Amino acid sequence: MIAHVAEKGEDRGRVVLQIGPSGAASQVAIDAALRVAQAYQSEIESLFIEDVRIIDAAEHAFAREISNSGRRTSRLGAAVLERELASVASALQRKIVEAGRRAEVTIRCRTVRGEPLQALATACAENGPWNVVALAQPLDVLTILALPELFQAVQGTTGVVVAGSRARRTSGPVVALIEEFERVGPMLRAAMRLAAVTGGDARLLITGGNGERIDWIEGQIRLALGEDPTTRITVAEVERGEPAAIAETLRRMGAGFVIAQFGGSAVPADGGLMTLAAGIEGPLFLVR
Repeated sequence: MIAHVAEKGEDRGRVVLQIGPSGAASQVAIDAALRVAQAYQSEIESLFIEDVRIIDAAEHAFAREISNSGRRTSRLGAAVLERELASVASALQRKIVEAGRRAEVTIRCRTVRGEPLQALATACAENGPWNVVALAQPLDVLTILALPELFQAVQGTTGVVVAGSRARRTSGPVVALIEEFERVGPMLRAAMRLAAVTGGDARLLITGGNGERIDWIEGQIRLALGEDPTTRITVAEVERGEPAAIAETLRRMGAGFVIAQFGGSAVPADGGLMTLAAGIEGPLFLVR
């Protein structure tokens, strides 16, 4: 696992902020993308994806546009939908560019049309491999179900940033969830980079295995870090597969950013992410 983003000017990656036709965009998710870009001195590509499946569906005779009141319907059609998508894209891109200006992060905006995962994979392959994908839409069940395929299909990314329904901030301690001793080095470096721009401190939360294994991991970490006063180590008194208990520990720690291995015990690929994300007030940085 290397949680890394190419620096500005390297032409080997950037933070790709995916926005879509729903118009839903979490401010915390946008802020999280900006913090990652700041931490790695990177750029952001704000990528609006026009889902070709929706546009194709609008061509069917049964497709109707329903007014906000629900009282009127009208023929939709691809041309009408394309105008509406352009309006949504313009409004979202302006919002993101302004946020980038305030954060002193370069924002490049682009609109593409295609199937979302394929469009995202193509964008990352064009300028990779050191990309991080940030999903602007607040985390929901459909997004969680799509994450395994995203990690599989988008090879040009080292991680994915998401924000849950309770996400309110990016400030606070940056906590890396440790399940394997071999991951301590890269996860700690990522936590320290983020902590430098969020104003928090870097912390390690050991969550993987039974009591004996956790004790061993803690001992190895303390040997490796020595008397380093800049990193706190916390042991979660939970067994594998208990995201609710981990979320409660993170809540008590006041965690901001949380870095976790996707497909591990804290964030299993087949579920548990919604419970974890709903229990914390900061974004999640999911790494391979």
